[in-house]
Amino acid sequence: MYSSGPLLYTMRQDAYLQIEKRIKQLLGSELNVKESVIATSTSSTPLLGRGVGLDSVESMALVLSIEEEFGIFVPDSDMTATLFETIGSLAGYIVQKLSEQTERAGN
Repeated sequence: MYSSGPLLYTMRQDAYLQIEKRIKQLLGSELNVKESVIATSTSSTPLLGRGVGLDSVESMALVLSIEEEFGIFVPDSDMTATLFETIGSLAGYIVQKLSEQTERAGN
């Protein structure tokens, strides 16, 4: 019997990479982060402090852009330093929220 495990993993990984790319685009277009910073950023680049260097107001602006872009809702309780730890942590969160929406829509 065919297992969808590897295919599902590949699909999630592709979605993750696309979301990470879109986060970088939003950082440039919505928050005016320098292109040189975005170009050298990876999934492990911190969003706060050293790295991208977002402050709390910019983090909120990024959340609003993400909610609009991906059609998700980020509750206040999820807006922690952990969520903004890295570009990858934020991308992973978005993938999770989108998966939850898909599962709810399928039920």
